[in-house]
Amino acid sequence: MRLLPGGDNPLPGTGLKQLASYGRRPERDCAERREQKLNCRLSVKALSEDMATLRSFEVLGMVVLVAAAALGLLAAPASSAASSGGMFVGLKSLDHHTDSPLHKSESTLAERIQNAVKRSNARVAAFKNVVASGITPRGVDFDSTIELTSKSSFESPVSASPGSYIMEISLGTPPQKKTAIVDTGSDLVWLQCAPCSVCYQQPDPVFDPTKSSTYKRIRYFSDTCAELPSRSYSGGFCTYRYGYGDQSTTQGDLALETLTLTTTEGTAQKFENFAFGCGHRNQGTFSGTDGLVGLGRGAISFSEQIGALIGSKFSYCLVPLTSAASETSPLIFGEEAVATGNGLGGLQYTPLVRNPAADTFYYVKMTGIKVGDRAVTGIPASAFALSRSGQGGVILDSGTTLTYLVQSAYTPFLAALRSAVQYPQADGSQIGLDLCFDLAGVDSPSLPPVTLQFQGLDLVLPPNNVFLQVDDAGTVCLAFAGTSDFTIVGNIQQQNHYFLYDLENERVGIAPVDSCANLSSNPAANAAAAGGKDEL
Repeated sequence: MRLLPGGDNPLPGTGLKQLASYGRRPERDCAERREQKLNCRLSVKALSEDMATLRSFEVLGMVVLVAAAALGLLAAPASSAASSGGMFVGLKSLDHHTDSPLHKSESTLAERIQNAVKRSNARVAAFKNVVASGITPRGVDFDSTIELTSKSSFESPVSASPGSYIMEISLGTPPQKKTAIVDTGSDLVWLQCAPCSVCYQQPDPVFDPTKSSTYKRIRYFSDTCAELPSRSYSGGFCTYRYGYGDQSTTQGDLALETLTLTTTEGTAQKFENFAFGCGHRNQGTFSGTDGLVGLGRGAISFSEQIGALIGSKFSYCLVPLTSAASETSPLIFGEEAVATGNGLGGLQYTPLVRNPAADTFYYVKMTGIKVGDRAVTGIPASAFALSRSGQGGVILDSGTTLTYLVQSAYTPFLAALRSAVQYPQADGSQIGLDLCFDLAGVDSPSLPPVTLQFQGLDLVLPPNNVFLQVDDAGTVCLAFAGTSDFTIVGNIQQQNHYFLYDLENERVGIAPVDSCANLSSNPAANAAAAGGKDEL
């Protein structure tokens, strides 16, 4: 029995006057900035901070801007490199892959699942905090009353990190290669940087700006700095404070560097003036990695900054939770992501939805659920709706392990599964899962598939994407949970499915594959990887 578990754009010469005008006509300015594909999320608090700064530094700021412009020191636009065919990155499971700082060869499957569930629950709680705090999708407002100390109060046997996968990123000239968490639920890309006054332990040396010839700090009066939810003026430069909803934080300098990517042909592709956070004070649940790569929809996210280079397209295909510790999940950027998806066959699209109150997250329209071939009844028509105030809705998130259904849908879904599955129930409270079954001695168990119905496509989940085998005694548990606020489609349900994010056309494509680990840059080989799913 096998079960699956853009660049910096300085203000014009009249920068101080124009920035001051933002406070008088924010709605009009927001509309203009959206047309320029910039995120206009300057909150009332942020605007008042800007105005206070202007009153304090108006004369000094004008002198700084004029001098900087004369000397050519203002941040330049990002590299306008020609669009590349594609770039591949290997995503690695945070607590299972042999390259991960959390990898423990002696860990049992039950321990790994329990840890993943705890991280998943903590991540959902963090999302709720982000939404409840007035929704600042580029990171929650930093709580300045919390004193950072050399001993992190977040240390625990299970780190509730902002994501479930890690990747390598190379910044600087010459490149400094680092390992960072991949997070589709935030925007900022940052690394721990020297000098590091308050930092958590990481296996690699921290990023050293003095060893790079292309490192440049970003000016405070710039559009890129304005994208931050909490920022400060420091001698004309931009310093940031960024939080993740669970009080994990990073502080430091917002800077520009040269990003080095590897193309599908194996050559190096450099992207100049890539904005990132050089973190000097970092504390929280980052699992001993070197930093974090935000893959959200905000203007300073990894994918948005290199959007011109990759045609605003990227994809991933997640290997199962029970895969071998050496297997990686492909993360593909550029037109190769489209070619790979088309080569699979069966790729269908559903529209992405913008939540103006939380524009970092990837929202989609979900219309219903089926257990087997029967629609789940009793789910209110509004269960998956996104309100005008930004509440509710359905989020695709690779960093959340389970799928969390809003309670009004979860309760009838559980009832439908209990009715459809005839095996004896088991206690899953120790793992934190609600519905478990005892399949001891059952050679060929019969469990129903589940279909998540989206606008334009049905995501058919075989039993391996619905249930988890949690021990060697034959206990399987439902990889879904309930929540009170919104629905999140997590990574167990996404595993062994190809997800193509076509941000240029505001849509996401999904196709089933037999093995994500076997995907390559060869469309013919990828077609062979698609096909039947492993069944229970």
